[in-house]
Amino acid sequence: QAQETAPAAPQPVTPDVTPPVSATQEPSAPATQDSGATPSSEPSLDFDLLTPEAEASAGLLDPNLQKDLETRRTMLKLHQGLGLAMAGGLTAATVLGQIQFSRSFTGGGDDRSLLAWHRGVVIGTSLLFATVGTLGLLAPDPVEREFQWDTVTFHKIFMSLATAGMIAQAVLGILATHSYGEITEPKYATAHQVVGYATLGCVAAGIVTLTF
Repeated sequence: QAQETAPAAPQPVTPDVTPPVSATQEPSAPATQDSGATPSSEPSLDFDLLTPEAEASAGLLDPNLQKDLETRRTMLKLHQGLGLAMAGGLTAATVLGQIQFSRSFTGGGDDRSLLAWHRGVVIGTSLLFATVGTLGLLAPDPVEREFQWDTVTFHKIFMSLATAGMIAQAVLGILATHSYGEITEPKYATAHQVVGYATLGCVAAGIVTLTF
């Protein structure tokens, strides 16, 4: 007897519903590069090593350090300019002193007509010398440096000798003036003259060491 076949299960009915379309469409894929084109063998150099913030901070100095450096630069410029003026005044004082010395002690007529001019130039030059030295000593130096025998060191040595010479000249000049007409006057005047030339030489050497 033939077996009865079971009725087939009914197929589920799926509603014909179209899936919703997204409001934002995905960007289309970039066009593929032509197979015939060859990519560049060198990497692109279009990049920044520093971000804008890092680049800005990299060029900044410590405010206090920068202020000290600017102050030092200004004071040393004045030191240089006034130093050249002082050297010119010292040269003029030496020339006037030599002429007066020749007139007083070598038979040129002892009228002392240039003594007042010599004294005035010496006073002005001495004030300039003191100002120049003060600017050089008080100029801040925030950067530590090891001692070395360089042009600055020799400049300081020559100007220290010139300082001693300026003091010695002042003392000898006063002694020569107060011993006017006495036997010791030519001795003091000669010593004053010799120290004057030595001082002028030290100042010239101090300028040359920084120039060359």
